[in-house]
Amino acid sequence: MPGPDIFISYSREDRPAARHFSECFVKEGFKVWWDAALHSGETFDEVIETELKAAKAVVVLWSPRSVTSRWVRAEATLADRRKKLAPVIIEPCDRPIIFELTHTTDLSCWTGDLADPGWRNFVQDLHRFIDRSKGAQADSQPAAPAAARYAAPQAAPTDRRFATVQRFADGKVDNLMVALSTLQNAIGASRGNAVLNVSHDEDDDDDYEPTQIYTNSDGFEQPGDELHCLEMMIEDRVDKRFVVGKLGLKIGRNAPADVVLVDARVSRIHCLVEQVDDQLRITDLSSTNGSFVNGERVSAPTMLEVGSILRIGNTVMTHALRTRAEL
Repeated sequence: MPGPDIFISYSREDRPAARHFSECFVKEGFKVWWDAALHSGETFDEVIETELKAAKAVVVLWSPRSVTSRWVRAEATLADRRKKLAPVIIEPCDRPIIFELTHTTDLSCWTGDLADPGWRNFVQDLHRFIDRSKGAQADSQPAAPAAARYAAPQAAPTDRRFATVQRFADGKVDNLMVALSTLQNAIGASRGNAVLNVSHDEDDDDDYEPTQIYTNSDGFEQPGDELHCLEMMIEDRVDKRFVVGKLGLKIGRNAPADVVLVDARVSRIHCLVEQVDDQLRITDLSSTNGSFVNGERVSAPTMLEVGSILRIGNTVMTHALRTRAEL
């Protein structure tokens, strides 16, 4: 039996709000599950976990009560891991820090009007979650291995690998930035650097300015089976992966940085990510706009735990451990 379109996660004290959201979702044509649907004799935690995993989108109602609820945090974490988290603020509150970088709809002033622009945008977001889930179920073709997706063109063999990533708000292409990117690629090719164009997310609604990213492949010389990586994600796939070798990675807006982010919010030499006792540590190099780990600006060398989120300018990366077979 197919799962629900929407699973609602909420605090017990917010039950009236959960009921109201459920009724409004049904009016929008969604199939909704929340724990009011539990039947006598059913095991509470098992049913909730089953319905949450089967749902196409998980709506978490953040409020001053739910942010302190272990159940809501656990449900939100599981939904986030499965790339189906659709959080919404129903009362002003400080969200758990791990979710601060997750796009969250603010409906704290929503009166229940189904024509309200904020509500309409949220409904559109939910349709995207559901359509993506249906598309994934229909697609029986396995994804191409990461190594194949990022293989350098054979026409330009080299010992350095460069990548260009462009993100466009609302799918609009700035001709000047395209021309600049083309010129930079041509310069890189003339120096013997292989250029790999990585696809961008044309449906990205974040208000990012176009950013070009260049990196070398020195980190692939790292010994051992597990590799420390910084990964940029688009929906549920890795868009770009930087391996952090023993020499570390300097990130900045210009060479000689190892990872160059052509972004006005990034300083020329912005920060250093390096290995210390087989862990990653980030040091901000007196950048103007700062480096952020899990939403907090770092003021001193800070350990970057596995799963931590690093934000530099408009670029967000996650620390992950990968085996060579996964690259």
